[in-house]
Amino acid sequence: MYHVKLLLKYTVKEQIFYEESILQVNAGSFDEAYQKAEIYVKQTMDNKRRNMYGDTVHCTVVDYLDCFQSDDVESDVQEVYSRIFQNHSEFSETKLVELLSNSCTREEMLPLRYFPDPK
Repeated sequence: MYHVKLLLKYTVKEQIFYEESILQVNAGSFDEAYQKAEIYVKQTMDNKRRNMYGDTVHCTVVDYLDCFQSDDVESDVQEVYSRIFQNHSEFSETKLVELLSNSCTREEMLPLRYFPDPK
């Protein structure tokens, strides 16, 4: 089993949102995992849609960031993703943690909400 990590970008008017997404892919190799992930994203991603306010939400793939293979589960816990990196920025460790963990609030996410389907 492989996992492919990608970065998506949503643009609504002048607002920009990013989403890190990890797809679990049943594949025999890293190359096949990337291929399947790319096909899946092309088939399922709405490149352009309307939100609940009638604004156009544009979605694009910024990059496929990583691909990793997960080991068989040997206990009740399985590590799905791990990344080792160094802080090569001017940010303190506290600021780095804040940047890596800062999420949008509920109110900030409202522009991304889908326009409800009229039925």
